[in-house]
Amino acid sequence: MPRKPLFAVDFSPYTEKLLGCAGELAQYGLNEIALLYVLESKKHADYGDHKNPAFEAEKKEAEEHLDNLAKELEQGGIKVRKLLRWGNPAEEIIEAAREEDADLIFLGARGKGFISRAFLGSVSERVVKLADRSVMIQHCRETRDDGGYSCENACSSIFGNILVACDFSKYADSVQPILVDLARTLCTPITLLHVVEGKSDMGYEPLDKFKKEQVKEEMHRLEELSYELSGFCKSVKLDIVNGSPPSAILSYAEEMDASLVILGAFGSRGITPDLLGSVTERVMRKSDRPVMILKSRR
Repeated sequence: MPRKPLFAVDFSPYTEKLLGCAGELAQYGLNEIALLYVLESKKHADYGDHKNPAFEAEKKEAEEHLDNLAKELEQGGIKVRKLLRWGNPAEEIIEAAREEDADLIFLGARGKGFISRAFLGSVSERVVKLADRSVMIQHCRETRDDGGYSCENACSSIFGNILVACDFSKYADSVQPILVDLARTLCTPITLLHVVEGKSDMGYEPLDKFKKEQVKEEMHRLEELSYELSGFCKSVKLDIVNGSPPSAILSYAEEMDASLVILGAFGSRGITPDLLGSVTERVMRKSDRPVMILKSRR
C-alpha cells in the first residue's frame, strides 16, 4: 500500500475527481501526499534568475490553486506537501517523485479537455514508460450532460474488487512483494488471471483439456501466489483463460466488474524500466477503469 503517493494535478475539473481518491486511500492508513503542479511552458526554464510578469502571474495563480486543493485534503486529515515546478511535465513529475521518495505516482488519464478513451494523454503515457516506481492511471467514465462531458466514478471503491494480470516473467516476479504488501494492507477480494496466448472472438474463453495439461506449471505458480495472498485477503480467486492477452484482460475485467486492474509485466519479453510491454500498454490505454502498473524500485 502506498505510504506517500505523489498526485500530479492540472487544475482541470477532473482534478477534483482525482483527488477524491486520496480520501479513499486515507481509509487504508494514508496520511501524507505530495501534491504537484507543473507549469509546462518551455519558456519557464529560463525564468529562474529573473522575473517575468506573465510567468509570475501564472505562478501565483497556480500557488493559489494548490493552496485551495491542499486545504480540502487537510480537512480530511491528510498532510499535504505542495510542489510547484516548471519545465517538461513528464520529466518534472518523475524527478519530483524521486526527490520526494514517493512510492506511487498518481495520474489522471485525461487532462485539459477529454480525449478518446483509446489514448492516454502524452504526459501520462510518458510518465508510465519512464518512471522508476509504480504508477496509477485513474481513468474516469465519461458521461455527457447539458454542460458537455463530465467524469463519473473517478474514485468509487478502487480496491473493492481487484484483478491482477500475471505473466510470470522475471520482471513480474520482482514486483510480487509490492503485490503482497497491497494485499496485506487492503484485505480485499483479488482475482489472479493468467492468459494463454491464443485467438478468441469472445475476448477470452476457458481452456480445453489439452491446454490445461500444457499450463500445469502456470497453474501451480498461480496457486502458490494465491496461497501467499490468501493469508491477507478476504477472497483470492485464480483463473487461466485462452485469448489475446490485452483483449482477454479487458473483457475479464468488465465481466467481473473489476474496480482496479493491476499489471506487473505482461508479454514474453516482460517490461524494461523505460519501455512498456505491448500488452500492458494496450490495457493501460483502452481500460475504462483504474490501472496500476507495478514497478520494482531500482
